[in-house]
Amino acid sequence: MDNQFKISGIAFTAYGAFEVLAFLFVYVFGATQLSSIESLPISILLLVNILLAINFLALLCGIYLLKQNQAVHKFALPVSIVLLLSFPFGTFVGGLYLWQRFKN
Repeated sequence: MDNQFKISGIAFTAYGAFEVLAFLFVYVFGATQLSSIESLPISILLLVNILLAINFLALLCGIYLLKQNQAVHKFALPVSIVLLLSFPFGTFVGGLYLWQRFKN
């Protein structure tokens, strides 16, 4: 059985893994550079946590797209739309999934 979303799965997985590691690096080592994490404004912490959650969902969507799980499309569609706002790589990953999803 041919996996129609193999390229999208690889792109989602690579993008999500890189972004999650990048945000965790900033979150952990950025907090140690400051006197404490409470000195950061709450809006920046909220933004970092939301972006970390979206990128973790992108990683999970990529894994489940590679496993050919049909239920993942309920999550991959909104995640890909949100990733369109992340220029340039997120736009490529989100656009690639949307193109493969709606090319029929």
